[in-house]
Amino acid sequence: MHIIIPDDYQDAVRHLDSFRKLAGQDVTIYNDHVTDVDTLAQRFHDADVLVLIRERTPIIEALLERLPNLKLICQTGRGTPHIDVAACTR
Repeated sequence: MHIIIPDDYQDAVRHLDSFRKLAGQDVTIYNDHVTDVDTLAQRFHDADVLVLIRERTPIIEALLERLPNLKLICQTGRGTPHIDVAACTR
């Protein structure tokens, strides 16, 4: 399973105790912030799971259409203004 964690600009995720639960999984962490759909599509293309730790990465229909393997999106916190929930449910 390929898990992608974008926007970890403080490089904090890999130091959390809970990160050990992902041992054995293919995890990619990005420490920069990107909003360009083409760049995000390239980075996320093989993702099965996106773990969003910030409310910054735009998850929009134009991006979702280019992520053929995506099965799950997790968002920490409760805000989702950056996620097109309607597009995610199609």
